[in-house]
Amino acid sequence: MSQQSRFLARFALILCLLAVTVSDLTPAPRSAAQSGVLPAPHLGYGVHIGPHTNVNPALVDQLGMDWVKVYEPGQIADYPGKRVLFRMDLSWPGNWTDFRNDVARRANELSAFAVDAIEVHNEPNLSMEWAKGPNAWEYTQMLRVVYTQIKAVNPSIIVVSGGLAPTLTTADRGAVSDIDFAAEMLDNGAAQWFDAFGYHPYGYNQPPETEPTYDTLVFRRVELIRQLFEERGILDKQIWLTEFGWLRDPAEDGVQCSDSDPAFAGFAWLRVSGQTQADYTVRAFQWADEHWPWAGPVFLWNLNWALYPPETNALCSHMRWFSLLHADGSPTVTFQRVAAMPRRVSDYAPSLAVYAEEMTGTASMFCPASIKVGSFEVLNGGYPGTRFTAEVQAVAAPTGPPIEVYPPTVQSGDTVEVYADTTGLGPGQYPVYINVTATIGGDLVAQMVQGSVVINDVQGPC
Repeated sequence: MSQQSRFLARFALILCLLAVTVSDLTPAPRSAAQSGVLPAPHLGYGVHIGPHTNVNPALVDQLGMDWVKVYEPGQIADYPGKRVLFRMDLSWPGNWTDFRNDVARRANELSAFAVDAIEVHNEPNLSMEWAKGPNAWEYTQMLRVVYTQIKAVNPSIIVVSGGLAPTLTTADRGAVSDIDFAAEMLDNGAAQWFDAFGYHPYGYNQPPETEPTYDTLVFRRVELIRQLFEERGILDKQIWLTEFGWLRDPAEDGVQCSDSDPAFAGFAWLRVSGQTQADYTVRAFQWADEHWPWAGPVFLWNLNWALYPPETNALCSHMRWFSLLHADGSPTVTFQRVAAMPRRVSDYAPSLAVYAEEMTGTASMFCPASIKVGSFEVLNGGYPGTRFTAEVQAVAAPTGPPIEVYPPTVQSGDTVEVYADTTGLGPGQYPVYINVTATIGGDLVAQMVQGSVVINDVQGPC
């Protein structure tokens, strides 16, 4: 081997060790844990707080939660130092001008309280939450208007789409499959109108590790939602798990509830023991941490619905038995287990991600020209709400074509096009390497994209 050949081989080896190949950049169905790599901390830890109870705000600290989800502006001041997700309940407008004005007014009020995020309505794929009957197109149109109004008031507020209920489509369409509803939302352009996608991955009566299918309702059903995003190339949107949990058997507290009780109708089959509720809940947090790098804050339903008096919340109301507290305010086993579980809290920073579908340009040695090698997207694969700037630069190779990138400076969400000048190249395959760097949270981060230029010796019209 000549000295030049040895140099080229060594150069290629170094680049291969540094490079992120195109196949690495394309989303794969396997999880981070399956690939043997634990993702960087990405979860937030939160709990729902119902209004108008005498719940002690210090319980949120005892639980180790850094987020709360609240329903009334007056609750916000009770949780200084916590990140706040506010649920903004809405309905289909009768007058769009009045609707816009009302959303703007509410957004101004919430901005003054320094909320971090607003969830736009709740479970619109259920008729009990969308009185006109679930309609993904309608919800997307409303979401577009609400997103625009909130961002006009305060661009830093994170807009979360209304968390979908995990359900199957019923004959009367009082419930529409979350999978179908989400697909229709995305196909109607909804990804333009949310910063994060809301979803409610309830576990029903199954362990959190149970594998999902279209026709089963399990905690991991959210993976089918993520698959919809990947199929459509939507890779820079987190999914926020804005409700989840398991229903504890009321009989453990001496309350006998059956499916014939109107307040418990349809929920009797979900009952699990308090110990099982605790085990499943802790394991669910662990599963999300280890397997779902695209997941953001996770909100446990709920802290305090058991504290409402029976005339406000019936003894057999299913909402009461998801609570982390007993009716007397004492902690359940699940409260104690969640408070003690290990956690890896997100740094709430964006992250650099690069996605390329095809990075191979082909030309004839008899037709030298500037050819397009391909293009790639620079994305925010982490916490939403903050864009970053990245520098894009071709890595100079000792042989091969000169490479140009356009534009050389991009913001997250932009597309970079790569071109090569094939003048003077003989037949063969030439590697192309593009380095993308950004400073995020004071740290310099980088990704390298690999492509190639193929020169053939076929003579023909240029």
